[in-house]
Amino acid sequence: MELGAERRRDVRKIYPLILCGGSGTRLWPISRTRSPKQFQKIGGKDSLTFFQSAIQRHRGEYFHDPVIVTNLRHRGTVVSQLREIQSGSRIICEPMGRNTGPAVLAASQTLFGRDPNAIILVIPADHVIEGEINETIIRQIDAAAAGRIITFGIEPRGPETGFGYISKGAELADFPGLHSVESFIEKPPLAKAKELVDGKSALWASGISMFSARTIIEEYQKLDPETAVAVKRSVMGASPFPEALYLEADAFSQTKAEPTEKAVFEKTDRIATVPLNVIWSDVGSWSAMFDVSKPDSNGNVLQGDVIVVDSKNTMVRSETRLVSIVGLSDIIVVDTTDAVLVTRRSTSQSVKDVVDNLKARGRPEAEHYAGAAPTMVPFSMPRGLEQIHQTDCFQLGTSQIPIGACIDLESGHGRQVIVVKGMVHAQGPTWQKTVREGGRIYSDPDGPIRITNCADIETELLFMTFDIPVESPKSLSMTSHG
Repeated sequence: MELGAERRRDVRKIYPLILCGGSGTRLWPISRTRSPKQFQKIGGKDSLTFFQSAIQRHRGEYFHDPVIVTNLRHRGTVVSQLREIQSGSRIICEPMGRNTGPAVLAASQTLFGRDPNAIILVIPADHVIEGEINETIIRQIDAAAAGRIITFGIEPRGPETGFGYISKGAELADFPGLHSVESFIEKPPLAKAKELVDGKSALWASGISMFSARTIIEEYQKLDPETAVAVKRSVMGASPFPEALYLEADAFSQTKAEPTEKAVFEKTDRIATVPLNVIWSDVGSWSAMFDVSKPDSNGNVLQGDVIVVDSKNTMVRSETRLVSIVGLSDIIVVDTTDAVLVTRRSTSQSVKDVVDNLKARGRPEAEHYAGAAPTMVPFSMPRGLEQIHQTDCFQLGTSQIPIGACIDLESGHGRQVIVVKGMVHAQGPTWQKTVREGGRIYSDPDGPIRITNCADIETELLFMTFDIPVESPKSLSMTSHG
């Protein structure tokens, strides 16, 4: 990409904002609720993950280190994958998912406090993009700085019903290449999709957008003042830790759970659009994963230890063992440590129905993926748990919790955790606190407590379980020291 020496000196740097929410159940079994799609490798064990690929795509002289918004549960995975690609970052942890709108606004308010002129590029963490994307983005910095909200579109390759569309209007006089937006169309039926594509004035909505922090804050204050206030309270009450900012839970829970597109883009008069000249996919199914992969001479996509005989146009991905197929066409086979998926490419969108079935049966395969890096350790068997004393009514044990990892302290009475070394962030049903060395956490009868190692060292915890009633402090769900 060459913008000229004069342009390079004048250009403002952009803050990439990577949104790491969602569960990506349509890529089950590699994607699970607790190890979602964005943290899975795109092309097998030696490739980058979707998340890492998004980070790498927007690095260099035109970009600041990225800002990552993720769930508290996934902080450890985010930190680990950033270290693998040697990327700095700012991490913002949501106490619960509230769609993209509050997440984007929280990041914008956080950046605005540091840099009132911040330009933000919002990027989904789980898309695949091929081609030069940054040149088009950088050429729209002036428009974003002038108060425009820019949503980037993709020239349609056909009448897809699974994507949203942007109906573009006339080119803006002040900003060449930028168009007004006539309307947004959310996942139209096939007839409408054909009409939009034939009219040659519609773009696929890519989920990528750019604006100044100031602009998005002002628009939220005008269009959804209640959410604007709630997010500001959540940011102001946030708990800062090394590598992460934990948003205050009570205020964040009062935000309206809407995507930025619905909350702001569809209502503002500052919206504009520009097409990206790239190959783009949201990889919303295994068929889409096949399409973005590189096939061999028989049209097969083979990942892992795979043998194929007399087969074509088939994808086989093995995470753990040898998988062989004979005489198959247009099939997808995915093998993991605890589940195998076999589907026709044409029906791969229905994989989400399998996940719904698993959830209805209470099967753990919907939630856990045995092949994923451990980011949360169940309380019933903490990693490294060493039982040091047990009687008929008392149990004592210790556990070492890796950096960024979590455990859940079950609800009820009679359980306590003491922080022996390090520091943790505890998130209860209606509260959250920091607990340092010597601090104690009591189980909460109203629900489980998530305990996250937020220190930069391995944290050591002492677990105590009583079979007799143990009264917690009446005024606090926990005590903390230091």
